[in-house]
Amino acid sequence: MKSNNKTTLMTPDELRKNLRGPVVAMTTHFTEDDRIDVDAMRRLTEFYIQEGIKIVIADGSTGEFASLSEEERRLVIRTVVETANGRLTVIAGTACPGTKLTIELTQYAQEVGADGVMITPPYYGFNGFEGLKEHYRAVAQNTDIGIVVYFSGAVMHTVQNVLAKPELMLELAEAGEGHISGFKDASGNFHFYRTVCKLLKDKVAVMGSNGMNYYLYAHEFGGPCFLTGLGNIWPKVEIEFYQALEQGNREKALEIVNEKDLPYLKACVATGTYNGAVKTLMGAVGLPSGPMRLPFFACDPEQTEELKATCKKIGLL
Repeated sequence: MKSNNKTTLMTPDELRKNLRGPVVAMTTHFTEDDRIDVDAMRRLTEFYIQEGIKIVIADGSTGEFASLSEEERRLVIRTVVETANGRLTVIAGTACPGTKLTIELTQYAQEVGADGVMITPPYYGFNGFEGLKEHYRAVAQNTDIGIVVYFSGAVMHTVQNVLAKPELMLELAEAGEGHISGFKDASGNFHFYRTVCKLLKDKVAVMGSNGMNYYLYAHEFGGPCFLTGLGNIWPKVEIEFYQALEQGNREKALEIVNEKDLPYLKACVATGTYNGAVKTLMGAVGLPSGPMRLPFFACDPEQTEELKATCKKIGLL
């Protein structure tokens, strides 16, 4: 039995059509005594609305979801949905190690008004490709909400067979019984990404997740949306990049990639704590930052200065 009869629920097809342009995977913020900083989450949601971002992901990988309790995950999702109040498309991260847990959190996200959910394959493991299809089928059969499948870095070893055979994504989409609205690819495998963009075009919205440079050519193959960490701090740069592509100004888009996106990514990765780097730079521009929660580290003072120096040099700070 499906769990929600809300007339305002966004349908999976509506979510698919809404997945256009830059997407921000929101960070989760903590108080000094290690609680969810609800005020910071509200402030951040308002910031993205005012900056012109149309889609956010709450309680995802960038949001340190694996370090949150069940109660905290629900609080993050509810806070962002309530603050957005229909002004953003809010995708809630509801991935869990098991199918039953994933269904329950997805039902909660639907109940509080999320517009969609993002779900990785079960990150401990599953019974091959058939097990993967059954996982998404079970979520679809027990909810009404649109699903974004996410192949994250944490699960890449479990989906090697799919990466080697992109056409399997058509079977996975079919297993979702019309509920799979999007697919977020962080494989770093451009052949796979490009092929999936072409295969799933007009069926599932494919989202790139390795920087604007990763999306630059996928735009030509039908990928309608993308996500980068730079957008957490400087969303207007992502909007400018996307507008340039939509207007056919590839020279401008490539300039943004070379002058801002690639140097930013290199500096963040060099710290060895990418999530910590994102929060450090958020603090540098006056956005909520705050402490990290283990197993993620914050940037040390030397890393912080190097990050700031790079971002000043490329005109971001």
